Amino acid sequence: MTTECQIQRYAAYFKGWCQAFGEHESVIGDEAEISWLLGDDQVGLILPQDLNKSLYREALGKKHEVPTLRLSRDSVRIGKFEHLFLTAHDKSGFDRLRQILNTSQPLHLFLTYHFMYQQGTRIVTFSRKAPLNIIYKTIGPMNIQLL
Repeated sequence: MTTECQIQRYAAYFKGWCQAFGEHESVIGDEAEISWLLGDDQVGLILPQDLNKSLYREALGKKHEVPTLRLSRDSVRIGKFEHLFLTAHDKSGFDRLRQILNTSQPLHLFLTYHFMYQQGTRIVTFSRKAPLNIIYKTIGPMNIQLL
């Protein structure tokens, strides 16, 4: 069964600006794996360096059409970007993300940072709370399909 929802996407007014992710549990992968940040009302992903630009372009780019993010227990796909979830920590991170997305509350997607991670690290953040409007501008919705 496929569940569909819509999420609002945001971009910073100025390149490099982000709000802090906040308190969380970490499920850290090695350099070639996704690291998951699990907060009360949000889930963050720190991507391996080689995946960053392609996902950002597809998920946070300012395209005219509304992108669709397809999430399954085995993979994530959006446009030309696809990543397989191969490890046990990916599965646990996906389960928490599914909980965040299976709610009637508005959902938001934006980039954050955290002082505990290497300088310049950006966290793809799915949140029930909107980001600070002094830092971020709305760039449009995105459809999400949970497969």
